[in-house]
Amino acid sequence: MSEKDKSAAADSDPGLEWAKLWQTMAESSNRMVEAWSGSMAPFMLARLSEKPGGFGDGNEVSAAIERMAQGPRLADVWDIDRKMALAFGAWIEMRQRVASYNAVAAAPWPEASKRFIETMSATGSDGAPPPDWREAFAKWSEISNEELIRNQRTDGFLQAQKELLQAGLKLRRCQDDVAEAASAMLGLPTRKDFDDVTRQLTELRREVRTLTRKMRDQKSEGAR
Repeated sequence: MSEKDKSAAADSDPGLEWAKLWQTMAESSNRMVEAWSGSMAPFMLARLSEKPGGFGDGNEVSAAIERMAQGPRLADVWDIDRKMALAFGAWIEMRQRVASYNAVAAAPWPEASKRFIETMSATGSDGAPPPDWREAFAKWSEISNEELIRNQRTDGFLQAQKELLQAGLKLRRCQDDVAEAASAMLGLPTRKDFDDVTRQLTELRREVRTLTRKMRDQKSEGAR
């Protein structure tokens, strides 16, 4: 076997291809680790863990991070750090909004339990036999649904739901910015690139369908 044939066989070896793939992935991971280590994110995590209140002071920490990230900058050299700081602050705010929403959403359960106990106590006090489990479950479902619907119509629940949705959208935008910055840093196509390709492909398909329809109509007219 000649040297050329040996080289071609080595290039087609699946084991060698897998080794090259793993080497490429390891190099990309090392670049991401270096970018993370050189960014402000580990510093912010350490400072947050040192606070006595921990994540309970999320609004204060989130506001401080956003003020720092939105401050004046001379160049975009540390743009990835700024975007990671904004995403970290949005994540903290999201945790706060989730906790507030859970507190508001859990408010009707104690009232529903209280009403259910009072109803069951009143049912057995008149000497009648206690209801079976089906009747008790139906009564519990009725009371809990009433309390849940009443709670969902309050201004507090609607406000908490609105703030949670806004925090989720903000976190998603910040995550997209970090993903695009990381992809650009590693030379990978970003989500915007895929969106542009999808839009161009959709427009091309629409044009092909229009031309196909025109050609079919012209053939029909010529046949007449």
